[in-house]
Amino acid sequence: MIKQLSISLSEYLAKNNNSLTEKDILKIQYTLQVLLGDLTKLTIIFLIFLFLNELSLFFLIFFILISTRPLLGGIHCKTYNSCLIVSIMYFIIILLFSNFSEKLNVNFYLVFFIVFFIITFAYVPCHNEKRPVKNKAILKILSLISLTFWVILFFEIPNIRLSNCIFVSIFLQIVQVCVVSMKGGVFYAKIYKSIFKHTN
Repeated sequence: MIKQLSISLSEYLAKNNNSLTEKDILKIQYTLQVLLGDLTKLTIIFLIFLFLNELSLFFLIFFILISTRPLLGGIHCKTYNSCLIVSIMYFIIILLFSNFSEKLNVNFYLVFFIVFFIITFAYVPCHNEKRPVKNKAILKILSLISLTFWVILFFEIPNIRLSNCIFVSIFLQIVQVCVVSMKGGVFYAKIYKSIFKHTN
């Protein structure tokens, strides 16, 4: 449905703008698919957290996600449905682990955060097959700044649930970086290949 809608919208734009080339139309189609896909996924997850009366946690997870994933990179699914399922699982897992009643020993977290920083310094930004990463040094610095911000917030926030949410969110993001690095980089799904093969 999302694919058909993006195709219809891009075709409408093409009919009303003769200056658009086939390459432009394909890029517009791709952008629409990404935007509509992300919007629908976010709406579904939002409604789930609304039903669970956990909107505050939803927004915290979301803000951590948008401030780390674009910088550090992560795993990409092959289809919209698989991406939706993984995204819901991602949010729910963080929600469940956030309900731990108390923090563990401080040294436990310090060791993990040190490992997180080492992995970020060594492997970020992730290699991208279809989008060669430019300004790697800047992305690495921004990633370390973002990670530092959330680590400081983790130790400063008195609320245990929010602290747990921060820790698990960062942990899952670092795990993705490790997985992508072991695979040798980000390999995009069918949507990327089918569109970008026409635009190269």
